[in-house]
Amino acid sequence: MINKFDDEIELKEDLFAEEEDEETEGDLVSGKFYIQQRLELIEEFPLAFTVPDNLAPIIVEGSNLTWTKAGLQCFVEIQQGANVKNLPYGSLRNFLQVVLKDAARIEPEVGLSKYALNYAKYAKGDAVPAPFVYLTGGNEEEIKKMLRPIINDWFTNYLKPFSEKEDISIKIIERLEDLQERGELIKISPFKSQVLPWGWNKETDTTQAKDKYDYRMLADFVARQIAGQVIFTGLGPIKRIIFSNGTFTSGIAELITDPITLPDKKGKFSFVVSLEVITYPSLHQPLLQVEFSKRRWFTQLKAPEYDRRNINGFIFSQEYTDRAFSYKVKCERDKNNKKGKNNKQEKIRWTWKTDKDFEILRREFNLGQSCDGQEIALGLASTDSCKVVLTYRNGLQDNSEEDEEISEKYGIETGVPEIDKLDAFEAIAKILQPLGIKIFDGYTEVPSKHKPDDTASRMINLPTLLGGVLEYLETNTSLEFTPKYFDQLNDKQINDLLSKYFNIRLEGIDWGRKALQFKGRIKNQTDELQGIIQANQTAMQRLYPNERPLLFIFYETHLQTEAKLLQKVTQVLWGDTLEIEINRLPEDTHGPREILPEKDGTAKERSRKRIEEWESTAKQIEKLNQPTFCLIMARKFYPDPTGQKNSKPDDKVNKPSTRKALAMAGAGVQFLLPIEETRKTKRLKLAGFFHRMQSALKDLLFAHSGRIDDIKEKVDKYLQNISPEARPKEIIVITIVRKQKGRVRGKIESTFLPIAIRINVDTGKCDFCCAYERGNLVISPWASFSDARAFIAELTPIKLADKDEVRKTRFMKFVKQIVSNSVEERAQPLVLIDSSNWCSLSICGA
Repeated sequence: MINKFDDEIELKEDLFAEEEDEETEGDLVSGKFYIQQRLELIEEFPLAFTVPDNLAPIIVEGSNLTWTKAGLQCFVEIQQGANVKNLPYGSLRNFLQVVLKDAARIEPEVGLSKYALNYAKYAKGDAVPAPFVYLTGGNEEEIKKMLRPIINDWFTNYLKPFSEKEDISIKIIERLEDLQERGELIKISPFKSQVLPWGWNKETDTTQAKDKYDYRMLADFVARQIAGQVIFTGLGPIKRIIFSNGTFTSGIAELITDPITLPDKKGKFSFVVSLEVITYPSLHQPLLQVEFSKRRWFTQLKAPEYDRRNINGFIFSQEYTDRAFSYKVKCERDKNNKKGKNNKQEKIRWTWKTDKDFEILRREFNLGQSCDGQEIALGLASTDSCKVVLTYRNGLQDNSEEDEEISEKYGIETGVPEIDKLDAFEAIAKILQPLGIKIFDGYTEVPSKHKPDDTASRMINLPTLLGGVLEYLETNTSLEFTPKYFDQLNDKQINDLLSKYFNIRLEGIDWGRKALQFKGRIKNQTDELQGIIQANQTAMQRLYPNERPLLFIFYETHLQTEAKLLQKVTQVLWGDTLEIEINRLPEDTHGPREILPEKDGTAKERSRKRIEEWESTAKQIEKLNQPTFCLIMARKFYPDPTGQKNSKPDDKVNKPSTRKALAMAGAGVQFLLPIEETRKTKRLKLAGFFHRMQSALKDLLFAHSGRIDDIKEKVDKYLQNISPEARPKEIIVITIVRKQKGRVRGKIESTFLPIAIRINVDTGKCDFCCAYERGNLVISPWASFSDARAFIAELTPIKLADKDEVRKTRFMKFVKQIVSNSVEERAQPLVLIDSSNWCSLSICGA
């Protein structure tokens, strides 16, 4: 877990994150509260709890449910005979989350996923099936009594119809029913666990869990203490989320408030509290980290034209004050939109529907017959005692054109106000205090007298940067920019310049001339612009001392305005340290699947074809034999080739194929979307584009080059108590790349890639190496970032091992070799290990 205690937020103003395509949206940072009065700091503390070593033991008792081996064997046979991916476990899960009042945690697939059944199929004879439900109350007979009608109902209304549809032998179902009748289908096992305090390793003074279950037991125990109580004033009791995808085996528990509406706001939302058990080196006890975020709900839902992923939803019932219930809405073909005999080309219509699993919840909560996603979003599925909502996702909220033009849109900002966080955290502290759980205060802030230099990461606003670019083009000025350049020009003069260089005019820009004025938070940044230009050029000369890197800007035909803007902005920000070429995208590399070659082929076949289209360009880049970067400007959506009004997405294989084709030639690759337009008037949103443009350029040119400034100065300053000859000569950073979030990468999702970055303290040069499997463990030699890009592109997808224990063992070998080699070379390394991978090392007892 990355240390968030060093992040700081002051209560001078609320900070809100940019809208992201995430279900739960929090602040950019959330590690500390700074309580201020008249802007004076009076107290600070982290958002975490811990316990003293001598705390009286807290014991949790309960039961867990596992399928018997005989029962799993029947399910394995059903899975093998079915033509679909999964058994109908969602319906059983919904039964369990409603009926099992004492459930602490329910595994989303209830132990019946394809992966779990394949594991059971090949498991050794002494292998024990994993639990799929944990309960904290009730004896064995009471649990059996609750389970019997659930299982019988599931067999009759879900599993049998599924088996008949898939032509599964009735004898398998009869065997399951016989096991159920004899009480040999599900095993109920008691457990007893000491959730606090934990023991610790005497050699390292670091807390040590007895097993992997300790994390979830502690998180669930604390969540149960908070559930049903009011922690946000005036919002009613907060509720536990019994299951949440991806968190069953983790030390994370979530709670959520009932939906909230605000006066004069269109949207609605809930506050979410996330409790995560984490460990830190040298701490005897685990920390319980608390994070606050906001989960927004749809109020209108677009038809699934391009985003057809499932949408998560929740039901909040007044009868259940301690828990909320999860469900999903899926994209289905509209059954009322059948193709006629004389209209075979009629477009297939899609709609949002709840599946059969939802019927259990609908029946239990008397929700009526509504099962359409749009009806749920509009609130038509809710009743006086139940609120039924769908989780907001960018791109699917159906705003009117009027909303778009007046910037009303959804109406609910992301992020949680600091005062709400403070009140909620204090309420949680009062609940936990009688148990001996206290606010963590065992930390010391490292004193610092310097002001952080954010020059490298600073963004220049639109009026400053566009004014500087136009002045540079007109006068060829060299870092001598006129402050507030646009203020000395009238509308005609500005239009003449914009038309001359970029073929745009003020009336075509969102907010017109107002977008180019300094007002409110939009400050004159002329001095900052000059500082960034100098810092950029100095960094490029240091990273590439005897070379001049080349930047290719690839763009689609109709994106000439964006290409010109990008070219001129880059010239101003990087000057002569960078050679810039602009080129059209090669044909048939981007666009909707329907118009590209191999449109009926598999993803692999289409990807292979896209890479072939890049082959000529990639070979030319490789022959240049100089550091090369490629910025790709392509759309995310394209006009429907059949002339329909709805747009078509870029084929999902295009982006990863482009990235791989160019990376194999040794080029760094970054993508940039074109300028967005207002929906009704089609005005250009230049401010947003200039921000994204700068971010993309910095990622491409500096992150891909391993830019880290002033390493030697920082080491000398912060390690001044160590003699110069004993200070580290290199810094080694080790982490694990598991996936690349937000990118469509196909099999990259299975990536588990341990990487190490070595930073030379004297030169600041960064090298890269990694570990992967090719039959056995392979550790790559150290390589520059550019060479490493091509190397990784050849290997993708990459894994370290299939089994978790083998991955841990190999990861430890990787870390040991990297560190040992550095020590043997007398480099006196400073080693930094991403603490989210701490338990992969033997120091944590893994």
